[in-house]
Amino acid sequence: MMNPDDRKYYLVVRVGKNSFMPIDWTQTNFYHGENLYSLSGIDKYTSQILSLNLMDEIMHQGLMSPDDLFSSFEILYIENNTNHTVKEGPIFKEDEHILSEDELIEFIIENRDNKETINNILMQCNIKETDEILENFKTTLRNIVFFENDIDRLRNSLRIFKQLSYFQKRKISVRVSNSIILKSKEKVYEKRIQNEGNVA
Repeated sequence: MMNPDDRKYYLVVRVGKNSFMPIDWTQTNFYHGENLYSLSGIDKYTSQILSLNLMDEIMHQGLMSPDDLFSSFEILYIENNTNHTVKEGPIFKEDEHILSEDELIEFIIENRDNKETINNILMQCNIKETDEILENFKTTLRNIVFFENDIDRLRNSLRIFKQLSYFQKRKISVRVSNSIILKSKEKVYEKRIQNEGNVA
């Protein structure tokens, strides 16, 4: 199986169920020399931009017509002559809840005694693009209770996460962040609204 980091990726606009429009992102004012054929380069480009601002920019530059049926921004790659999209999609500036490598490791350490959270993280690591490094990382999660309070040893063991391919790290970080961090923030927001309603 091809290393997912060796694939050629494209940031595109979905304009139908299975229809994608390529855009020359180098013509935008947001472009600063990023490699837009790599997943990390696309992330570097989009993470500095609000998705709405990027939409306004491509309209302003005439790279897309207001008559085009815009659906969403997508990341596309071609494998076996078939279009595939990166399920997690582009990471924009508004996606600030997504954990970095170090933040994910520290989050695991902080929640090492929370069995539900650790099991959730472990579940998010069940991806098709697995290898020995990822399996070793999952083994650490499964055996996290045996580290007890030896935080340094746990942190060193979890650092194997950094050795994963960019594709794997990205997929896991986005999935964990969306399933735990984002949902937690949504619950806080819902509780705040509920409390404000009770006060009223």
